[in-house]
Amino acid sequence: MVRQLYLDVCRGNSICVVERFKALLESGYQPDPLEVRDVSSLLGEPTKKVEVFNSKYIDVFTRLVQKNCTYQGDTALCIYSWNPRARVRYFPVALDSTGTVLLFERGIPQVVAYPTHRAYDIVAGETIVRRPEEIKVAEVTARVDGFQITFYYNPLMKRWVPATRYVLHNMRYIGGKLVIESLEELINPYARIADFLAERDGLYGKLRGYEGWTFTFILEAPEPAILRPNVELYRYDDFKLYLLNARRPDGLLLTVRESSEMLNVPHVPIEEIRISTSEELERHINAWSRDLYVRSRFIRYADQDPFRPYTVEVGSKLYEDAVSVKFSSSPKSLLILASYGFADEAVNLLVDYRDLREVGKYLCSLFFEIKEYLGRALEASILKDLIEQLRLPEELLGEVEKARRTGDVERLARKLAASLATDSIYQTRDRLVEFLAALKTRLATTS
Repeated sequence: MVRQLYLDVCRGNSICVVERFKALLESGYQPDPLEVRDVSSLLGEPTKKVEVFNSKYIDVFTRLVQKNCTYQGDTALCIYSWNPRARVRYFPVALDSTGTVLLFERGIPQVVAYPTHRAYDIVAGETIVRRPEEIKVAEVTARVDGFQITFYYNPLMKRWVPATRYVLHNMRYIGGKLVIESLEELINPYARIADFLAERDGLYGKLRGYEGWTFTFILEAPEPAILRPNVELYRYDDFKLYLLNARRPDGLLLTVRESSEMLNVPHVPIEEIRISTSEELERHINAWSRDLYVRSRFIRYADQDPFRPYTVEVGSKLYEDAVSVKFSSSPKSLLILASYGFADEAVNLLVDYRDLREVGKYLCSLFFEIKEYLGRALEASILKDLIEQLRLPEELLGEVEKARRTGDVERLARKLAASLATDSIYQTRDRLVEFLAALKTRLATTS
């Protein structure tokens, strides 16, 4: 029964399987305990008891997964996404909560859009990287820092339409409240931009004949999505669409390369590398985690799951700081990048306006000079008094003790410099100069 739901009706989409099973229960269906276990496992907690399944269903679809629907007569079109306020988890329904769209007719659901599933986040420490010696790496791609757009054929409208990860084309949030218009209205700003680009570039013509497929794209704005720009402030022509991947009507998810061979459109970057050993993979992960220019990479493995192939996201812990330097001239982020050995790159990211880059270069030199003196200051035990004198955050006292125990002066310097930084690059310069002068004076009086 569950296998039939999975393959014949739901195209491998776990949300559809759960909703279909729930509808069967409400119609009076008496399932075998093993069926209940199989379906409930998609919610993250296997059970053979129907009442426990019902309780878990309510918990997941009210607290963890958002379900937004639009109605036309006795038909409902619903989109499912993960609640952004909930901690990310990794069970099948959670992985598929990335904009799955179901069409309910008389309460019975079917899949009309099944975008790419969620990847496991390696930075959050939520997953184990699989060994390439055991499971081959199928593809590595770079993330375009934009917004997910799903193109699917809408059977109610009889045309291809875009949706976002969270809402349909006729939905948008205003002041935190969801606004829903009629199905024919295209009010979502991201969907409107994507629709304009699809018309302008002939994408809709290329999608003709692929009804039943789902195509996931990334909409790139003039500013990185990590900055949460107001997309309505820009001209539509300033945006770009990049193909991420395609999913067949039977649910099989193609790679980026396979998808790009179907549609002759720009796609997300494919890393032309071969990873066959764990040592090679670890070396790449270490480099990617400190990339200033790419937000993350996706490692897709060649496992046996056609619907949710095991995919790991390796995020850069420095990308956000690099973006803050480039777009906001953030002195704090500049100092953080300098502390990781990227002083020259950080200075070059600053806008070449007036003396910004010169001041940025001076900030970096001040940081390195402070770092040189910190070791002596730890030995002389003068940092505690100095931190209190300059009214710096109390958390630094704990960092001082940690540095004294471990000898990690670099971490202490990074934390100290970040606490001295303000929103102004010039004021930050003055504060670093003041701290350095006070530090030198204290060291001179104790020697």
